Amino acid sequence: MIILREVETVQIDVPRHKLPQHMKEDTILSVFFDEEGNIANAEVLEDATESARENVQQLLEKMMNKNK
Repeated sequence: MIILREVETVQIDVPRHKLPQHMKEDTILSVFFDEEGNIANAEVLEDATESARENVQQLLEKMMNKNK
């Protein structure tokens, strides 16, 4: 399933074999669709993925420290 970042309420079911093989569940992709709505190209955005992971980690640490 792909969730669009701009409109996170939009979800698109995509067969796993149509996505890059080395991606994981929380990977951020750049996805291009053809006129019929099929994936024409999908590319992993390594920098955006790592940045998002770091932001989540910082938020979790902040929440955990707030409870101390």
